[in-house]
Amino acid sequence: MRVLFSVVCIVLIAFSGCENFKKAMAPPPPPPEPVGPQTKEEVYALISPTINPLRNAIIPNAPMLSDFEREQVMTGLRNANVNYGSLSFGQEALKELGYEIMEIARKANQESNYKLVMTCIDAIELLSMESQLLKRLGERADVILERPLVRVRGFLDDHEKGDTYAFLEIINSKTGEVEKIEARPGDEFNNLKFVRILGNNSGILFEYQRIPGLFFEVEAF
Repeated sequence: MRVLFSVVCIVLIAFSGCENFKKAMAPPPPPPEPVGPQTKEEVYALISPTINPLRNAIIPNAPMLSDFEREQVMTGLRNANVNYGSLSFGQEALKELGYEIMEIARKANQESNYKLVMTCIDAIELLSMESQLLKRLGERADVILERPLVRVRGFLDDHEKGDTYAFLEIINSKTGEVEKIEARPGDEFNNLKFVRILGNNSGILFEYQRIPGLFFEVEAF
């Protein structure tokens, strides 16, 4: 009985040794598969839809960029920065996206879409990129966006003096405050110059004096 027990122990020990030998000789397990994008192209494909509202807003006759869409873009770019800004290929993808935003800003300026210009500038700053062109566009857009809004409510002819007066509402673009005035061609007020009356009292041509040479027309109601 003791002999049989000894033989069983020897067999078990030998078997255990074989198993350990097999484990020692087995190749190491493969490394885990990488998670997430691994190239600039893959990152760009993921983050590119973030600026679709900007792309859509520059299409001719497209609706103006809404505040909700603007916030969507900013939130998406912040998340992209957090997720990929620490990766070298992620930084390259973000930079490529930034260059496209700069081009959108340039086109928006040509179309006098200054709200879109300012949104693009905020996006570029969020991506920690700089552009002297955008800086100049931003300064101009700031001034233009401060231009008062004008409503032409009617006209009155002064036959004795040979003048025609216009009844105007001047709306502060920042506060929404409305100022009602009477003015005639040549008058200057609120950084505006009343240049001339259009047609048969159909509207007025103004010059925004903070940017000399910037004229705009307002139709009469």
